[in-house]
Parts: sequence; structure tokens; C-alpha cells
Amino acid sequence: MDQRTVILLLLVLGLLCVPVGARLRLPAPVVATVFGAALGLLPGRSLSLHPEVILPVLLPPLLFAAVQRSSWRRFARGWKPILLLAVALVFVTTAVVAAVAATVHPALPLGAAVVLGAITSPPDPAAVSAMAGRLGLPRRTVTLLEGEGLFNDVTALTIYQVAVAGVLTGTLSVWSAVASFGYTAAVGAGVGLAAGIVFGWLFDRLPTAELRAGLSLLTPYAAYLTADSVHASGVLAVLAAGFWLGATRADPDDVAGRLSGRNFWDVVEELVTGFTFGLIGLEFIEALDDLDAGVWPYARFAILICLTLVAVRFAWMFGVGGLTKRMRSRDPADVPVGWGETLIVAWAGMRGVVTIATALALPRDFPARSQIVFVAAVVAVVTLLLPGVTLPWLVKRLGLSTGAKRRRQAEQEVIAMAQEAGQRRLEQLQADGTVSAETAHRLAQWQRAILVDEEAEDDDWVRQRQRLGDVRAQLLAASRAAVLDHRTREPEAVDDVLRRLDLHSAVY
Repeated sequence: MDQRTVILLLLVLGLLCVPVGARLRLPAPVVATVFGAALGLLPGRSLSLHPEVILPVLLPPLLFAAVQRSSWRRFARGWKPILLLAVALVFVTTAVVAAVAATVHPALPLGAAVVLGAITSPPDPAAVSAMAGRLGLPRRTVTLLEGEGLFNDVTALTIYQVAVAGVLTGTLSVWSAVASFGYTAAVGAGVGLAAGIVFGWLFDRLPTAELRAGLSLLTPYAAYLTADSVHASGVLAVLAAGFWLGATRADPDDVAGRLSGRNFWDVVEELVTGFTFGLIGLEFIEALDDLDAGVWPYARFAILICLTLVAVRFAWMFGVGGLTKRMRSRDPADVPVGWGETLIVAWAGMRGVVTIATALALPRDFPARSQIVFVAAVVAVVTLLLPGVTLPWLVKRLGLSTGAKRRRQAEQEVIAMAQEAGQRRLEQLQADGTVSAETAHRLAQWQRAILVDEEAEDDDWVRQRQRLGDVRAQLLAASRAAVLDHRTREPEAVDDVLRRLDLHSAVY
């Protein structure tokens, strides 16, 4: 089986994992990982992707897709707990894993142990986002998990690069790591903002929605690769570009762009996510083949690292700095934080593509490389499967699936806002004689039916569509503008309502 066939099978299985996961009530990344492991058991399978291309190819679209579903304002409200997890916890986890690995495995150099800690410390943004979105968790918890997953790669990759260089050169400096982190973060953010401005200018000059959708796929790659070329954080560059475009390109009249872009990115995200987690399962099987001293000694070491990761995360969440208090939201509509919600955040530390890719990117002559790759594969698989299978049960058991209720409430608020904006425009049209009182009443009923996704047209009303098309278009435009103004506060609810408005707007 050649590499092209393996890649094709991973892509096909990645798409199939979505309906299979829905049927089995399991997260799609978990199903894709199992599919990849099953593919790895087939005779003759091999996928020798160059390690240095895995992160630049797979990570930018996954990060960009996650950013498009959120807003910078949500992360700004919860920046304290996000930084505690995305920066401080990564440093602590790396240090504890390195200490445990160096103690249990004396033959492992300290620098290599630090590399192992950096590889296994960051939870994966794609896995966390896919899991959090389907569990109906409170909005604050979803924001915290997604924010950690998006920003922790900056910290982990900086430690990783400094530690690898230290092992290869024989010098490992803490101050070098701190200085490198500051440089990669600052320059990466600057590159991302510049990319967002440039590509925003290009978006405004492309004539069709299809071309703008294609350019949106190039945007995260341009930001990531440009930052990487100057040794800055490609991850932060993608995030900065995505947040900038999301905040500055809210055109109420770009109906075709939103519809085509949303469908385009749904396909891209499903393909890349499925391929990524299928690759994790495949690499786990291939890591087994690379062991030269039997599986069990390495397996015990890998299980110890998994337990260490879980223990550090639980200790941090429940015992360090009163994190529960720092997690409190300024939004009184959220469910109060308690030990149950903290438990969910602690248990949701799933590793994924960054852990696998950084392990594979180690030089071939790196000390204990085969052991590190095997441990990384075990950590990724175990932390995906166990939380992936148990979190839905745990959330239900703790009664924390309140996010769906909160989202419905937010959606009703957005619908009311959109309806009010349309009503104001309708009153203006009625005042200047464009529509009669009876027609205005029928139009108001029609608009409400659209917003709540109901059928509201009888035969007489259908016959008036052509004549009243311009008026209906004005109502929809007013509603879209009002809804978009609210997106930074309620992105998910706004996206749902906006999609209904866009689908009807495409007719006029």
C-alpha cells in the first residue's frame, strides 16, 4: 500500500468518522483515532510524512476554523484563567514530567526529559473544541478550554525549540527560554496582525464569494509560514490574523460570502480534523514497530507519564491559586462555578496533533527518540480516548450540560434584537407610504417566522413575493446589521440566527 493510498484512506475515514461518531455518540476525533489505528494494522501500510511539514500543513486551518467560531472579546473577558492554563500550567507540567522522567529513567538526559515534557504538556485545540462544542457545557467553560487549547501551543513550542537546541548544543538556559518566549509571542502577534490587514485589503478587492473563500484558506498559511520564517510563533500569528479579520470584516450585506465561506470551512475542518486524528492512530501503531526492547518496559514508562499529566492538571485546577475564583465570569447569566465544572476542565486535557508532530520532528539522532515518539503516541491516544468516552457521561452525571439551554436563551435574545431592528425599518416604510398597514403586519409575521425557522407563507403571500421583494430585502438587511453588532458577545447564537437570515436573503 503506497503513501498516496494511505493518505486517501485517512481522508475518507476522516469524513466517515463524523456520521459514525454521531451514531455511536462519540466525538469524531476519537473515532478517527481508532480508524487510524485500524489502518495501521493493515499489512504494507506506511506514511512517511516529513516531520517538519506536519505542523505547518495541519495546524493553521484547524486554528483558523476555531477562531472563526469565536471572538476576541470572549477570550479577553477570561484572560486570567486562560493564561494560567496556557502559560503557567504548561511550564509546570513540563518541569514535573521532566523530573519524573529523569528520575524513573536515569539513562534519559535531562534535556531530553524536558523535551518530553514540552511535547506532552499542551492539550490539543482541535480535540478540545470538538469535544466542548457537543457537550453543552456552560459558555465560560467552553471559552476557557478553547482559549487554553489555542494559546498553549505558543508556550509549549517555545520550550520545545529551546530544549531541543540545548540538547544538540549541550547548553540549556532558562533565561534563553524566557527571552525566546517573549520574542516569539510579540513578533508572532505582529506578523498575524499584518497578515490580517493585508488579506483584509485583498478580500475587499475580490469580485466573487468563491474567490474570497479560497483566499480565506490561504490566510492562515500565510500568517503561520511568515511568522515561522522569522522564528516567531506561527500559532499566535494565525490567531491574531483570525481575530483581526473577524472583528473588522462584519459586512451585513455579504450574504454570499458568509454562506459559501461557512460551507467551505465546514468541509475543510472535517477533512483536516479527520486526517489529523487518523494520523495519530496510525503513528501509534508505527511507534510500536520501532521499539527494540519489547513493548512492556516502554508501556509502563508511558503510562507513568500519562498519570503524571493527569495528576498535575488535577492538582493545578483544584489547588493552585484559587483557580475556581479566577474562573468566575462577569456575565451573571452563567451558571456559578463549582467543583464539578472544575473537574470537567481538569479531565478535558486531551493531547493531539501538536504532541505527535513535535515528537516526529525530533532529529533522527536525538537521544531516546524512539522512546519519546512512543510515549507521545500513547499520551495522545490515552488522553483522547478516556476523556472522549467518559466526558459525556460525566457532564450528564454532574448536571453541567447547561450550555445548550444558555445558547437557546442567547438565541432568543438575538432573535428579539433582529426582529426589533426589522420592525423599526418596517415602521419607517409604513410612515413614508411604501407599504400599507396590512402588508406591514404580514411582513412582520413573515420576518418572525424566518427568525424562528418556521414556514409562514400561504398562496396569497407567495403571489406578492416579487412585488414586495425590495421591502423584504430591506427588513433582512436591518436584521442582519443588528445581529452582527452582537457577534462579539454571543458568536454561536448570532451565527445560527445569521445563517437563517442569509439563506432567505440569498433569494433577494
